[in-house]
Amino acid sequence: MPFCPRCRSEYQQGISRCPDCREELVRHLPPEDVDADPRKQLVDVFVAAGDEEGLVVKGLLESEGISCSLSSDIPHSVVPLNIDGLGAVRIKVAEEDAERALELIQQHQEQTSGD
Repeated sequence: MPFCPRCRSEYQQGISRCPDCREELVRHLPPEDVDADPRKQLVDVFVAAGDEEGLVVKGLLESEGISCSLSSDIPHSVVPLNIDGLGAVRIKVAEEDAERALELIQQHQEQTSGD
């Protein structure tokens, strides 16, 4: 399946460009951080209801210098809905960044809960 190198979304065969980022799709994703140690243990820090929320949290963490990855059980370009948790997006960070990531996510949720 092809992937967008920018937002890292997965698409069905036959699609050549990401509809969101307008990037040309690639066959394999490059590592998110070329300096990252592939042996680092990744842990889940958040489960988003869908792509939009997942990308917001990813942007929040990356703006604070925390590398993260998004994963899901289904390609969201095919089924962009959350039906019984199928659209859930898991956000993973390196184990040593987990505590700080959880703090940032909690602060963000507290700030936006009044909206």
